[in-house]
Amino acid sequence: MTLREYLKAVPPGLAIAAGIAFVILNGLGIWQLERLKWKEGLIADMARTESTAPLPVETLLSQAKPDWRSAALPACNIDLGRAIYMHSEVDGVPGYRVLTACPLEEKAMLVDVGFAREKLPPAALVITPVGRLRAFEKSGPFTLVNRVAENDWYWRSATEMGPRLNASLRDDYFLVLDLKASHADIAGLSQGPLTAPLPNRHMEYALTWFGLGWALLGVFGSVIYQRARKNKTV
Repeated sequence: MTLREYLKAVPPGLAIAAGIAFVILNGLGIWQLERLKWKEGLIADMARTESTAPLPVETLLSQAKPDWRSAALPACNIDLGRAIYMHSEVDGVPGYRVLTACPLEEKAMLVDVGFAREKLPPAALVITPVGRLRAFEKSGPFTLVNRVAENDWYWRSATEMGPRLNASLRDDYFLVLDLKASHADIAGLSQGPLTAPLPNRHMEYALTWFGLGWALLGVFGSVIYQRARKNKTV
């Protein structure tokens, strides 16, 4: 069959739809390759910060992106009797994130001390907190509401937790405590995650989009071939 016969078998509407879909699918593949490059840089930067000595928190907060950087706070009095216990779970085990506040020059900083399966007995200790800065999360449509009056907590809210901790809290970043680096030996408390999990499957996603695009082209070609053969036999 000639090229003219194939072209006559192409429905204009189907050709336009297939062309648009092909461009979109390959565009999504290219976008995933760009995301791959961004994610690789983020992972490399995260790995670099793991070997970097902690900097004073005021120094880090003056930088553009202090997220997950290793920070050191001034000495702080930790009163577990006044701590906030926020519902959480680790590896499917329910428990609490233990939260307190440590003063800075202007406003105090919320400190995530660690994870406890049960509420800890009252205790007071003085530590020099060292840990990782993390940006406050936003509440979503499915986030449970903090019941402040009942001291029942489901997400970190600086405006709601500040009065409970008798402190004016920063609302941009909080500290995830590194128990070992802070020399904080608290019975019943386990270490929280110090770095963000960064899965990297963008190459897999890119290949999927490219594969769908070229598979669509193959199906389109097969349809045209069958139509051309049918037209020739008529």
